[in-house]
Amino acid sequence: MNETRSANPPLLLCLLLICAIVASRPPLAHAGAGYSKIDEISCPSRRRIMSKSRVYTDVNVLRPKEYWDYESLAVQWGDQDDYEVVRKVGRGKYSEVFEGINVNNNERCIIKILKPVKKKKIKREIKILQNLCGGPNIVKLLDVVRDQHSKTPSLIFEYVNSTDFKVLYPTLTDYDIRYYIYELLKVISCSSLELLMY
Repeated sequence: MNETRSANPPLLLCLLLICAIVASRPPLAHAGAGYSKIDEISCPSRRRIMSKSRVYTDVNVLRPKEYWDYESLAVQWGDQDDYEVVRKVGRGKYSEVFEGINVNNNERCIIKILKPVKKKKIKREIKILQNLCGGPNIVKLLDVVRDQHSKTPSLIFEYVNSTDFKVLYPTLTDYDIRYYIYELLKVISCSSLELLMY
């Protein structure tokens, strides 16, 4: 029994994470008796009623325009020469991620070099990261730099010492998994306020 549990922590962790995310989503509104056509969203195949979030409904009303209007963000580009790439640590659909060093103070950092995408997407990511800064379990955005010739943007993050998930997952106990799920829920709760408006 103990061997089975420790052999499948990635599956258990994924299952718990999916359950937590599904449980945190608000339910969809369904058409019932007595609804008004004013509340409907027109759809060629069927009719639906607009749903209103139970949480953070008026988040944009409570914040100034500069907080949520990422399209008008004027990015303050830092100096790319302040950072040097040490080694590649990962990649994604929109970026390559490297461990780097700040040459001014010799501190390690993470450099996320973005692949060519629309400026709007870059501004959106920068604005979200700036707004989330200081939240629980949020990696801090230190700087935003751009190559002078290619105009390729890079995001500079604080370095977080971590273990590869392929090594870590098999060692997790039930208690460890519950702890990490709880920490993820704290991030989701904090970031929902920021991300729902986008």
